[in-house]
Amino acid sequence: MKELSIKVMGEREHEISELLQSLELSKIVSRTVACLANTDEMTSRQIEAAAGIRQPEVSAAMRVLRTKEWVVEREEKKKLGKGRPVKVYRLDATLREIVEALEEERISYNNKMVDDLVRLRELA
Repeated sequence: MKELSIKVMGEREHEISELLQSLELSKIVSRTVACLANTDEMTSRQIEAAAGIRQPEVSAAMRVLRTKEWVVEREEKKKLGKGRPVKVYRLDATLREIVEALEEERISYNNKMVDDLVRLRELA
C-alpha cells in the first residue's frame, strides 16, 4: 500500500475560515482561501481533502476566486502521463491583501447604507 501525506486544516486555518465567513464569504470560498493561504500551491484534490469539501465545491470556489483575481491556476501532467492534467492552484494575493479588499467592500457597503438612512430620514 502507498503511504500518503494529507494536509488538513488546523486551528489557525479554521479560525481564518470562520472570520472570512463572518465577512460574508461563503463557507467553501473561505475554507479554500484558508487552505491556500498557508501553502505555496495545492491541487484540487488536496484542497478537497484539506478543506473537507467536494470537487464541485472546489470548482465553484475557484470561479469566485478567479473573478476576484485572488488565485491563479496551472495544469500539471500526471506522472504516468495518462488522463487529464491536474489543476494546481495558488493564491495570487496575500491573505493581508484579501483582508484589505474585504475591508474596503464592507466600508463601502456601510457608507452606502448610512447615506440611504440619511436620505430616508430627510424624506420622513
